[in-house]
Amino acid sequence: WHMKNTFAIATLEGFSKWAKAGLKAFASCDLRHYELPNTEAVLEKYNEHVLSVGGQLSKQEGKTLHYNVVAEVGLTGVDAGTLAVDGSVDINVPFLGDTLQVRGDGFFHRETPSFYYRKFHGRHAWWDDNLDKTIHSRIMGTLRFGKTNTTLRVAVDEIKNYTYFSQSYNVTEEGLRTGVTVTPMQSSGAINLLTAQLEQNFKLGIFHWENQITYQHSSDKSVIPVPTLNVYSNLYMKFRVVKVLNIDMGADMRFFTSYEAPDYSPYMGQYTVQGNGENNVKVGDYPII
Repeated sequence: WHMKNTFAIATLEGFSKWAKAGLKAFASCDLRHYELPNTEAVLEKYNEHVLSVGGQLSKQEGKTLHYNVVAEVGLTGVDAGTLAVDGSVDINVPFLGDTLQVRGDGFFHRETPSFYYRKFHGRHAWWDDNLDKTIHSRIMGTLRFGKTNTTLRVAVDEIKNYTYFSQSYNVTEEGLRTGVTVTPMQSSGAINLLTAQLEQNFKLGIFHWENQITYQHSSDKSVIPVPTLNVYSNLYMKFRVVKVLNIDMGADMRFFTSYEAPDYSPYMGQYTVQGNGENNVKVGDYPII
C-alpha cells in the first residue's frame, strides 16, 4: 500500500496587481509498504519513507501567454537525490481569423527505479538488485491550428540507465512456452527517441475523418522497440435520430511497420522486451480494420 501527505502554501495568480503568476511551495511525506516472501516462505515487510520538497510557478490567465513550471527534489530515503522538473509554455496568436497555438513542453527526471525492478520474490522469479537512478529528459514542440484541425508535434527524448524487463523462453513443437525467465535489465548508455506526429481531421456535414501519422526512431531498438511508422485513420458518420438518439457509425484502420513488439509476462503483470535474440518475433506491416 501507499500513503502520501502533502503540505502546501500557495498564492493565487492575480490576487494583487503585483501577482502576475501563481506561486506554490510544498513538502511531501511518502510512505510505501511492500510484503514479499523470504527464503523460508515467510512474508517480509519493506517500508520506504521519502521526504521531498518542491515548488510551482504558473500563469494560466490571459489569452496570449501561459506557462507552468513544477520542480520537486527528494531529500531522504531511497529517493534522496531525485529531481523532477516539468515545464510547459504556450503562445496563442491570431492567424487567418483563428488562433495559432505554439506550445513547448519539457521535463528532466532523475528518479529511482520502482520497487519491483529492484526487488521481487516469487515462485517463478526472484531478484534483489541495486540499480542506478534513471535520467529521462524530453523536449517537445507542438503547433496547433484550430481552423484546419491540424496538429503537428515533434519530441526528442534521451534516457540514461533505462530500466526494463526482458523475457526469454523456449517454444515446443506444440507451440507451448517452457523455461520462461523474466529479468530486470538496465541499459548503461543513453538512448535517444525521436517522435514526429501529424494529426489532421476533416468534417463535412455528418461526415468526420480523423487521421494521425507518427514517425519514431529509437537509437537502441533492442531496448526500446518502436515501429518506424504508425498510421491511424477513422472515418465515420455522426448524426442524431428523432432529436434524441446520437449515432456514430463508421470504421477505423490502423497500420504500423513491423517491429519486435513488447511481450507480456503473466508473472509480473507487465510488458517486457523480447529476450530471445534471433528468435524474436516481429509483428506489423499489415492493416487492421
